[in-house]
Amino acid sequence: MRAAALIPAALCAVWTVLAGKDVNWDLLNYHYYLGYELIGDRLNQDFFAASAQSYLNPVGYLPFYLLASSWHSVAASVTLAIVHGVSLTLLYHIARCVFAHLPPREQLEFSLLGTALGAATAVFWPMVGSSFLDPLLLPLMLAGLLLLMRARPALAGALFGAAAALKYSNVVYVLAALPFLIGLRAALVYALAATLAIALFAGPWLVALWREFGNPVFPLMNAWFQSPHAPAVNLSGQRFAPADLWHALLLPFRMVALDRHLYSETFAPDVRFAALAAAAVASPFIRRGALRALDCRLFGFLAIAVMLWLSSSANARYGLPVLMVAGVVLARLVERLLPMRAARTTLVVIIALQVAVSIVAAPARWFLAEPWSTRWLPYEAPERARREPALYLSVEMLPMAAVAPFLHPASSFVNFSGQHSLPPDAPRLATLLERHRGHVRALGRRAEPAFYDAALRRLGYKVDAQDCFTIAWHPEYDNLASAANFLARVPPSEEPLSVVSCALVAAPRDAADAAAERRMSAVFDRIERSCPLLHGQTAVTEPFGASGWMRHYNGIDARLEAFGGGVLLERLRNGELVDLGRLADWARDAAPLPAPCR
Repeated sequence: MRAAALIPAALCAVWTVLAGKDVNWDLLNYHYYLGYELIGDRLNQDFFAASAQSYLNPVGYLPFYLLASSWHSVAASVTLAIVHGVSLTLLYHIARCVFAHLPPREQLEFSLLGTALGAATAVFWPMVGSSFLDPLLLPLMLAGLLLLMRARPALAGALFGAAAALKYSNVVYVLAALPFLIGLRAALVYALAATLAIALFAGPWLVALWREFGNPVFPLMNAWFQSPHAPAVNLSGQRFAPADLWHALLLPFRMVALDRHLYSETFAPDVRFAALAAAAVASPFIRRGALRALDCRLFGFLAIAVMLWLSSSANARYGLPVLMVAGVVLARLVERLLPMRAARTTLVVIIALQVAVSIVAAPARWFLAEPWSTRWLPYEAPERARREPALYLSVEMLPMAAVAPFLHPASSFVNFSGQHSLPPDAPRLATLLERHRGHVRALGRRAEPAFYDAALRRLGYKVDAQDCFTIAWHPEYDNLASAANFLARVPPSEEPLSVVSCALVAAPRDAADAAAERRMSAVFDRIERSCPLLHGQTAVTEPFGASGWMRHYNGIDARLEAFGGGVLLERLRNGELVDLGRLADWARDAAPLPAPCR
């Protein structure tokens, strides 16, 4: 039993060192910033600093922030990896429960095969030892599932509730526990424990958002709460969701393909779900003994979790419990369907195939890997940036909010244009502009003033190219970092990680340009109301190129573009362009809808 804890911990610790220091996109955006936001009580000081993710519950990100800001990067990552490895230990104990009916030797063999099959997902390993919250909360949910299998609903409910409170997408697993809640008393105990855990871990943050913005889940569900600080729309998360039931049924087989846009932000091919679908179809023909009640409850948990996961997001990271438990369920079905020797061979072949395609296609890190350094985020801000507070406006898709802790603590940060662009008359933005009058700066990774000028013209500012400084990515290497790099052999990435800041000066907007934007906004509003492809979403009108206009919808990973007399919907996920007809037709009240919008 001790080996079940020590081996996964060692595997994950070694893996994270070999994979290199994780510098994922979300870390640079909000993972590090949220801990700083919580400790610094910055709800009133910043506004969409890390886009809409600024207002996620920051409590779960606090461990990473504390480790990354004070520990050596290798020590911090190894510590996280050991905690992430607990998931494999728990998965093994779940498998032991599933195969408890077998003789000791076969029980051990199939438990190990089921654990290996669950761990073989290419979604888990790139996040081991990283800043992602998903593998940190996974042990809570697997422990909750194990407790449900052992008929302990109170503690299970508390663990599932805590996971849901710290990351809202995990609420689907709270509901998936239904097959294990036999009897009214068990259901009530479970529900009460889950509710108390949610109140404890999410309640203070929900109250803070309600007090600050009038919406406890700001900016989500704002069609219900009507906060004046965000559009009155319920933001959609349809980036990976299957288009219909047919696509959902095909998903297990499409997951075999090397498609990074199917269900994951990275390449994560998976042969296991095609095998699981085949085994599920064959399950009525099981002859080697009937399935136990425990098996049926576990299968029910997985089925409900899959349905809720696919209907809510289908994002691979959010489905990590599904991807892990599916391996154990597949092992159980194969063990029931085939003779022992054939079952072992089949499972070994599936594991080998899954590992092979993962090695060929899946990356070691989610976004990029960097050589190990003394500090996880080795930013060096110039003395002036540390001495003088300012309002920093970012206008890129990646706000780079991770640099906020390295600048003057009285500075404010706003992502004006990017994932969730803001209107120039937003009340909180106007307050911050007034508070920092004369000390407003652009912030981003691009050094071309023209790029910032185009985005900021809506706000009446332009870049002063004579007043810029760089917040440099400046890693330092001590003996521990050098030893880790000797093992990892990870070269420095070519991704720009230094950040440039330039002062902004007033540049009154041309009246004709403002009038053109108003006309285009009316047209875009009509398209949003009339075309179901946009799922009822709305966004801010922004310049697109030299003479075009656009609206960006982060929830559906798409952009509405108007230029050259035409309108296009660009699906950023796969590069597809949908022709929505002529701009002149959309400007007419009685014009027929184009075919894609009917």
